[in-house]
Amino acid sequence: MELASLFLLVLLPPADATGETATAVTASLRHELGDVTMAIAPDTMVTPAMWQGEKAPMRATFVVRMVWKTKDKASVEILSVSSSPVVKGGRGTRVLDFASQDSKGERGRAIGLVVAELLRESPASALVPARTAVVASSDSGSGSPSHIALGGMFALERVRAGSWAMGPKLIYDFGLGKALRLQAAGSALFNSADDYAGIGVDAGIFWDFLLSERGQHALGIGLCIGALRESATSSGDNARGTSNWSLTGGAVLGGRVTVWRNLRVIGDFSLRGTSATMSLTVGDDNPSRRQYSFSRLRPAFGVGLAYAL
Repeated sequence: MELASLFLLVLLPPADATGETATAVTASLRHELGDVTMAIAPDTMVTPAMWQGEKAPMRATFVVRMVWKTKDKASVEILSVSSSPVVKGGRGTRVLDFASQDSKGERGRAIGLVVAELLRESPASALVPARTAVVASSDSGSGSPSHIALGGMFALERVRAGSWAMGPKLIYDFGLGKALRLQAAGSALFNSADDYAGIGVDAGIFWDFLLSERGQHALGIGLCIGALRESATSSGDNARGTSNWSLTGGAVLGGRVTVWRNLRVIGDFSLRGTSATMSLTVGDDNPSRRQYSFSRLRPAFGVGLAYAL
């Protein structure tokens, strides 16, 4: 490959010009652009005089310069052979915000994707091989949050005064956008004191009104509706049982914190009501017989883990 016939010259900071970052950038560009002639070099060893002008020893059709503004924020700029920005008005530059836990390989891949998109947006885009690219956002460069998440929670719900039921809750989240999502959930709650069992399913829509730039952390509110089957049995020799079905509906306040890559800690607080309630009679003779009813309005808590797919 002759340096004077380069299609693309990528100038990186010395620490990134070799190793995992450079390898990932090269692989990403090859995947997006095909077998084009390009080179990656440290920006401290290549001066503008080496790639500007007709007699420049490293003349290239496009030149890319990447610099780190902060530890996790990079600026990528693409220039044409005339050394002027390819796209006027600042559109020739992208700023990428990375998470501190992103590996060098992930960062290099994102840089390659952004460079390919900048090339396709340039006036000389006819020189760029036409391939479909999935590219990061022009502002953040870090992509949008995952649209599907599966999770499990330990749930606690007050079923009557002084009596709480607990058990597992499974959650499926599907994102409709950056801040809007649908949720389906199934739960099984138990209380040994009343021999209580409640099996329910819920569906709801949530809006994350507080959301981090990459969608890793969020706090949102939602409305849910569902169905619940409950049963309870009194203690004693002549135990009595009761059960019923009811519709449920309520409001939820919930949030998530990403602790490692796609692994999240999730939690919520909800207040829901039931369309019907049930009563349980305890005692065999009239003097000691008593009856109590289960609550129609119920607070609940939950905490657990979720994985974003």
